[in-house]
Amino acid sequence: MSGSVYSASLSAALNDYWQTLERRWTRDAGQTLRGGTSQINGAPSPARWQVPPESRGHLTTCPIVAWAVNDGTPATRPAADACDGWSVPDAKYVECRAHDVLSQVGDWAWEKREQLANAIPDLAGGPELSSLEEAHDSLLKVDGAMRPDGSVDAYTLPGMVEKLSTRDDGNNNRAWMAGWTGLAANSLKGGFLSTVGPTLKNQGVLVRWLANCYSMRATTIHATRNNVLQLIAQATRELFEAAPPSAPAGTPKVKKAVNAASEAWGIATTIVKALGHEAPEKVGTSLSLIGFVVDVALSIGEAKPNEGFRFPQLSAFFAHLDSAVQALGTELTAAEADYQKAVTAIEQRIAGVDRAVLELYDFEKSSPDGDDSDPSASSRYAVDVVVVMEIAQHCYDAAEIYSGLLSKVAAASYADGQLVGRGVVPTAADTALIGLRNDVESFFQRTTARYLMAADRIKKAAEKYAESDAEQKARLKAAIADWKEAGEGEYGRRGKIDLDPRKEGVQN
Repeated sequence: MSGSVYSASLSAALNDYWQTLERRWTRDAGQTLRGGTSQINGAPSPARWQVPPESRGHLTTCPIVAWAVNDGTPATRPAADACDGWSVPDAKYVECRAHDVLSQVGDWAWEKREQLANAIPDLAGGPELSSLEEAHDSLLKVDGAMRPDGSVDAYTLPGMVEKLSTRDDGNNNRAWMAGWTGLAANSLKGGFLSTVGPTLKNQGVLVRWLANCYSMRATTIHATRNNVLQLIAQATRELFEAAPPSAPAGTPKVKKAVNAASEAWGIATTIVKALGHEAPEKVGTSLSLIGFVVDVALSIGEAKPNEGFRFPQLSAFFAHLDSAVQALGTELTAAEADYQKAVTAIEQRIAGVDRAVLELYDFEKSSPDGDDSDPSASSRYAVDVVVVMEIAQHCYDAAEIYSGLLSKVAAASYADGQLVGRGVVPTAADTALIGLRNDVESFFQRTTARYLMAADRIKKAAEKYAESDAEQKARLKAAIADWKEAGEGEYGRRGKIDLDPRKEGVQN
């Protein structure tokens, strides 16, 4: 639900509570006055009129008191001059200020409305959950693009990475490894290409974790908003609710809606697993996790002058309501504390992982020899420039895909301003989550740039090999012609690669 819808629903629920409370309190006050006293139960302040002994008989037949006991609806409230103070039992005129006392009861009811409004978690001003949901969905699209689809030959990021990656599990018998050996190839295999697989896997974990965090943050706000409305609606019903019959022994208790927010955090423990372990599945869209809908249009029925209410004394009702409000606030505080623990845990995980498997091998920190130099003349090597160009093409392809994913990760920044808690104030975890999203965005940005750098270096290596070999030069020329015709690599796709996601329409 949007912030505006929640604000309107909250206002309607509070007004219904206030008006129902005024009816109930007016009824109770009428019965109290009819009993000859103005010591009204639950009153936050003394009544403005203390009943003198000579007025007690009159109050048993006072028309204003009779309205309070039998009706109590503000719309039918009698005017002050509806009672002239005539005491039927005593056959004389006496002082009657019942109208003033019952007007004061209306003030008390409004005061209790404001007290409840100030006590519940302040979530009326924000956030707009649709923005958090859009961030969640955008990150899930990135997640989907990073998952293997069963075909390593398809033009997908997992397919490109599988073609390029080298690892220590014996699965390194790719054709290009036979087509390019020597110092340059070995340097590439042991450096850059050894990090492409782990980087993809670890970034996938981070993206899924971020998507889950946005979903759970939205779920917590959504659940708490619903719980607030549920609590107010239930309290309103309880004002005129009949005392329930005794439940048979062993009857299970109904699960309270106020537990929904904290229960949504049960999955948090699966999200903070170490990078490189099995990644958690997505939580799902936040707004589908909470199924109950609150109807604040209550049907109370007529107030009856009896004592068969669940809360015959309003003082007990107010104590019960205060306890329920405190429990709801405690639930939200506990959920946000778990949120903070989850964010802290992932920060610690990132800090403990080598950046080379978060954003790829950094060429700028490596030796200038190896990646783009000729192999040593004394070493055994084989070079097929077509194979070398294919590797460069795969790097350009991966860079293009990463560039598209980078823009989707950056699009989650739309929701930065909606990562807030009570009073539209970000919690420490909200601020940290924004920082983590920025970190993940920077990982994708550097990965894109490093795939481009790798492609350029590998292509340069192929050109150097072709400088001293006529046959290789011809093969290189043919490979470049094929690139141009297909619109791939530096001659096509590179024009679609953008390292700056901060464009109009992306910025928050």
